[in-house]
Amino acid sequence: MIVYILFFIICGFSNSVILHVGKKNINLFLNSSSNNYPLREILKRKINSTDVKENVKLIDNKQTSILRNSENKKIGIKENSDKLNNKIELEKNKKSYIEDLKNYFDFNIYLEENKLEEYVSDINVSKEEMCVLYEDMHLGRLFENLVAKLYYNKKVNGFVHLYNGQEAISSGIIKNLRNSDYVTSTYRDHVHAISKNVSPNKILNELYGNYYGSTNKGKGGSMHIFSKKENFIGGFGFIGEQIPIAVGLAYSILYKKDFSSSKNILEEIKNATKEENNNFQGTKENDIDVVVCFLGDGTTNIGQFFESLNLASTFNLPIIFVIENNNWAIGMESSRSSINDLMNNYSKGKAFNIDSYKLDGNDVLTIYKLTKKKIDQIRKRKCGPVLIEAITYRQKGHSLADPDELRKSEEKSSWKKRDPLVFLSNYMKRYNIVEDSYFEEVKKRNQKILKDIENDAEENKKKSENINICDILKENIFAPSQITPYQNQYENYQKYDELSNSELKEYYEAYLKENQLKKEKKKADINEKFNEKKLPLIID
Repeated sequence: MIVYILFFIICGFSNSVILHVGKKNINLFLNSSSNNYPLREILKRKINSTDVKENVKLIDNKQTSILRNSENKKIGIKENSDKLNNKIELEKNKKSYIEDLKNYFDFNIYLEENKLEEYVSDINVSKEEMCVLYEDMHLGRLFENLVAKLYYNKKVNGFVHLYNGQEAISSGIIKNLRNSDYVTSTYRDHVHAISKNVSPNKILNELYGNYYGSTNKGKGGSMHIFSKKENFIGGFGFIGEQIPIAVGLAYSILYKKDFSSSKNILEEIKNATKEENNNFQGTKENDIDVVVCFLGDGTTNIGQFFESLNLASTFNLPIIFVIENNNWAIGMESSRSSINDLMNNYSKGKAFNIDSYKLDGNDVLTIYKLTKKKIDQIRKRKCGPVLIEAITYRQKGHSLADPDELRKSEEKSSWKKRDPLVFLSNYMKRYNIVEDSYFEEVKKRNQKILKDIENDAEENKKKSENINICDILKENIFAPSQITPYQNQYENYQKYDELSNSELKEYYEAYLKENQLKKEKKKADINEKFNEKKLPLIID
C-alpha cells in the first residue's frame, strides 16, 4: 500500500507524536525523558521507506525507540524501559540481542563458513603468551580505574573515554605486533597505547597536562596519545580521522620497502597474493610491517571508511581494520544508525573483497589466534587487508561525563558477567595453566606500578607549573622552531640591523624614482613601436 504522511507534529508540551498514515492514526506517547528529535527523524525515514502493517500497534505512555526489523523490512518497535506492560504485536517476533546471550564459556564465534577451515587453526597459545595477555589486560583495566578516580578528584581534565570491558581486543591484537608495526587509535586510546608498550607513566603525565614525563608535553591530553618510538600514531578526537592515516602508513610500508628494486612492486605483490596456488613465499628479506587501525561501529557509516577500504583492497595493503563494536554510539544503539543487521558491520568489508571476520570481542584467545595467523600471512605477502569486527561492550558510559542512564540495567549486568578478564582468568584456572596465587601477584604488581606513576605525575605537575604555557604552544607548530640539521648553512650570512625611519624614507623615495623611470621607459618603447607603424597612440 502507498504510505504517505498527511500530518506530523512533535508537541513538547504534551510529549506526544501524532502520525496520520493513510486512513489510520498512530499515536506515540513519550515520557519527558525521551528524545523527540531523533525519534521524529527515524519515524520520517521509516514511514517514507516502508509499509506500515495494521498489526503494528503501540499505545503506551512509556519511553520507546524505533528499531528496523531487517528481515521482513517492517517497522518494529522495541521496548526501551525496564517495565513495559503492553507488549508489541509484530508480524514476526524479534528477539533482542541480550536475550540471545549464552551462559559463560558458551561463546559463539561468528565466522563465514568458507573462512572457518582457515580459522580453526593449529595455533596454540602458550602459558607465557596467556600470562602476557592477562597482565596487559589487567594493567589496562587498573589504569582506566585510576584515571576515573583522578578525573572525579579533578586531577585530570578534558574529555576522557574509558576502555573498561574491551581489553581483550587491544591485548589480543596488539600483542601479536612488533615494535616496528603501526597502530592508529580512536579517542578511547589509553589501553591501545599501553598494549603497544607506550609507558603508562608517560600516558598519565599526558593526562595530567604535564610538560615533563609525558608523551606530548601535555598538549595532547587523553584523546591524543602519541609515541613515535613505539609507532603508536595517535588517538584521534574525531571519528574516522585515523583510517586514511593508517592506509597511508600501510601504503608507505610497501612504497619504501626495497623489493628487489622492482618498479612494479605493488602489481607484483598484488598478483602474487591473489593468484591461486601461487608459490610466492615471504622471507626475512621481504618480510613487511603491519598496520592496525582501530575504529568503532559508528565509524563504519562514514565516507572515509569506505574510501579507505577501497584503497586498501586495490593495492593489497598490509593493514588490519578492527571494528570495536560495543553496540552503542554515545547514546544511540547501533541498530538505529546502520542499515546492516545488528552486529554485522564486518560484511561491509566483503564488498571490497577484504577478508572479513566477526568474533567475540571478549574472548581474548580467539582474537589472539586469528590475528596471529593473519598477521603472519600479511608479513609474507600471502594475504592482503583484513577486517575484524569484535563484538564487545563498554562497562562505563561513553565518557566520564556520561551518567550512562540510557542503557538497561539488565543489558549491563548481562555483559558484566562476560567480563574479558574474568573469562581469561577462569580459563587459566580451569586448565591449571597457573597457580591461583598468580592472579593476586599480578594485581599487587600492577597496583604498585600505578601507585608509582601517580606519584610521578604529581611531582611532574609541580615542575610543570613553572613552564610558560605560551612557549609550549609555539613548539613544533607546522615546523620546528630551529633548523638544527642545517644550522651551519646560515652561520656565515651577514645579519642586518633594523633600518631607522630616515633610512626607510630614503629607500622609499629611491623606490618611487626607480619605478617612475621604468614606467617612462616602457611608455617610450611602446610609442616607438607604434610610430614605426605610423599608428596614433596616446598613453597618459
